[in-house]
Amino acid sequence: MDNHISGGTYFAPVVQAGTVIMQDASAMSFRVPAMLPHIPDGFVDRDALRAELDRLAAGLADRSSPQVVLLDGAPGAGKSDLCVYWGRTTARERFPGGVFYADLTTAAAAGAADPAAVLESFIGELRAPRAASETVAALAARFRSLTADRPCLVVLDGVVHAGQVPALLPGHPAGMVVLTSRSPLDRLRRGGKVRPVRLTVGGLDEAACAELFRSVAELDDVPDRAGFRTVVRASAGLPGLLRLAAAQAADPLLDGFTGLVGRLAAHGSMLEALDVPEDEYYAQAARALLGDSYAVLGERGRRTFRLLGVHPTAEFAGELVDRLAGGPGVRAELREAGLLEQAGAGRFRMNPVLHTYAAELGRAETAEALPLITDWYLRRTTAAEALVSGRWRYGPHFAEPEPPAPPEPPTPLFADVEEALDALQAERHTLVGVAELCRVHDPAALCLLAESLHGFFFRRGHHSLWVQVNRLAVDAAAHTPGLGGLPLARMHFELGFALLDRGSAEDLAEARAQYDAARETARRIGHARTESSALEGLGQIAERNGDPAAALDFYAEALAALGDTEHPRGRALLAYHQGRAASAAGQHDRAASQLTEALRKFEALPKRDPHNEAKVRVRYAMARLAAGRPEEAAGPLETALAYYRGTGRPGVDGADALLVRGRLRAAQGEPEAARADWQAALDQYELLRSTRAEEARRLLGQA
Repeated sequence: MDNHISGGTYFAPVVQAGTVIMQDASAMSFRVPAMLPHIPDGFVDRDALRAELDRLAAGLADRSSPQVVLLDGAPGAGKSDLCVYWGRTTARERFPGGVFYADLTTAAAAGAADPAAVLESFIGELRAPRAASETVAALAARFRSLTADRPCLVVLDGVVHAGQVPALLPGHPAGMVVLTSRSPLDRLRRGGKVRPVRLTVGGLDEAACAELFRSVAELDDVPDRAGFRTVVRASAGLPGLLRLAAAQAADPLLDGFTGLVGRLAAHGSMLEALDVPEDEYYAQAARALLGDSYAVLGERGRRTFRLLGVHPTAEFAGELVDRLAGGPGVRAELREAGLLEQAGAGRFRMNPVLHTYAAELGRAETAEALPLITDWYLRRTTAAEALVSGRWRYGPHFAEPEPPAPPEPPTPLFADVEEALDALQAERHTLVGVAELCRVHDPAALCLLAESLHGFFFRRGHHSLWVQVNRLAVDAAAHTPGLGGLPLARMHFELGFALLDRGSAEDLAEARAQYDAARETARRIGHARTESSALEGLGQIAERNGDPAAALDFYAEALAALGDTEHPRGRALLAYHQGRAASAAGQHDRAASQLTEALRKFEALPKRDPHNEAKVRVRYAMARLAAGRPEEAAGPLETALAYYRGTGRPGVDGADALLVRGRLRAAQGEPEAARADWQAALDQYELLRSTRAEEARRLLGQA
């Protein structure tokens, strides 16, 4: 309206001007925001995550405060693409108040990631008048007021820390906030007022990877399925990295898809495969994708990330992270940056591509990281080995006769044998990786590692890994000047032992050569224990080859080699082997006497060895069965089986005992009970992938 005032007196607020035009503010209509970027080309999959977002959005009407959803995951996992796709396809129907969007990663790079700048952009999008110098609290209150009437969606892309979020919540209780972050934002939950639903965005499966790859590379189909699986593994299913790989595969100047697969085969990592001199963009983009999270770390965090790149696998214990960091605190920083994720109680992992990136950054620090890593694992393996048995081992991590006291005795890290073996079971592939690193960088540590893994591999039966580690150790000991004769003799012995325990005809032939080498080396340096142990191994091979008389000769030589060396456990083992060979030679009374003597010697050891005591009892039962005295076999056999049941874990020796009891039951006229024992033994052998499963199958086939 036009209000013209002239002359007279007017008792009310007056605006004096030539013409005043006034509009009722209640009649104004704010603009409905639509700030989301466009849907990315080639978006695929994520059906389960989109369905969960739909489910959460469907329940908004019953809420008293906006629903907060956190999409977290590794760099390049496609979190931003997912929330943009979902927001674009659902916003108009569910959020009449519009969609607000802020890329906090970009804002952080521009120095404007604080909530005040984001709120100003949101309020400006509503075309609401601005006030000068408002605080964050005032801006947040005004944003809530402006969004109180209708539900809206707020998308915050690339949230760096929890403090950015609370001020950006809209006013209507049926609103929704979707965050993306490389971090789980644990601190957001700790405040209590904002309790986000966390959805982790992982890698795509092979089918979705193929669909995305075809779309970006403009291919009708993937030309080589085996080669494409290599691409998927190398990219860890991360859409961001897969898009770069597909773009490179579409470039005929780089030999297309065949060139990409060839570079992967040559280099082993996607980062290196993308690094081509003809076009630096691909490698730069890939490293930029991964490097943003690394850049936000402090100096301790960056150093720890690089040192973890030296670790042979992408999964490790939290204690090891602390060791590399020089103390606690860095784990949380790495998780907040999205560079680590929980992998179980006390364990963490990196996305494989991130681990490759860390390895690139940490290559120059291998000499610093490897001693920390190997020492940490050696403390665990030696602590486990000390619990498994009292056998003699060389090296400063073990208490040995010379010197009288080791410089640093093993720390009691485990409550009992089974806890120790379970811990190493989880690390077995990592330990092989540590051995491979040591072969190149620290051969002496490799020999100590091989020695300390003997008991674990012997109990749990991972023969392929066992042989692999010992082959590396023999090679290291043979080709490292200055290492000395004892490590070489011990590594020949360890490899011979592993091959003998695996037990194929080829294994036995190679085991003989290894034991011969161990015997000759030990004799040359005057190490009686190792010479005796090698002769003992040669006796066992003779037994396996059906020559118990030769075996008894080797065992006699082994005793003679000991001379007056104090070695009660070795003498107990030799008595056990002599009893076994005597039984095979049909000398049943001698066998019973030797095995009884072996049991007495084991029971007299300062540190009891219940595992070998059980083995002696099983062998005694076998000898009495062979002598036609089954009534004398049952008692010792049941005692041994009670021990194996008490361990609570399957094992080769326990399965052997079941085979023997099956034979006993068959001899006593109980065929069904015998079959049950043989089947139980077969199940354990197959679980352990033991070559002894064939004997169980043979017995079942004859029953």
